Amino acid sequence: ELVDHAIWLIDHRVCSTPARGIIMSTMVDLKPREPVILAEDFEAMVAWYCQVLGFSVARRFEDGFHYANLETPSGIKVGIADAAQMGVAVGDRSTNSVVLQFEVDDVPALCAAVEESGGAITQGPTFNEADGFWFAALADLEGNPSWVVDRNCP
Repeated sequence: ELVDHAIWLIDHRVCSTPARGIIMSTMVDLKPREPVILAEDFEAMVAWYCQVLGFSVARRFEDGFHYANLETPSGIKVGIADAAQMGVAVGDRSTNSVVLQFEVDDVPALCAAVEESGGAITQGPTFNEADGFWFAALADLEGNPSWVVDRNCP
């Protein structure tokens, strides 16, 4: 109980201390939204995420810009937007510092499907014997990185 309280104090102190140069004014109530992938080929990316990763198009916008809300049966949400229409020049995506992570029942099977459909496996699939789980790193059609693990991953 004392250890849990000490961890809470450390976490609370870190989260309540403003970053250097940041002026705290009011508390912001953030609500979850989907991560957005900026695509060079909007149509191809929407199709790939639906056909390979099992997403379906929940909503699509075509009025002035291309945007699609995608969702899996388990509730994972991703947005795809046309990079050029958003004013973004896409660079080397393999160096992205934000990575999507997904859980699947069969990591090697997903890796095979990704490779067969134009994506790439950048690491693995590997079985972590110490902790008893599968993991891999992959890239979509345009090189956006994702990690995939099975349900045994800590």
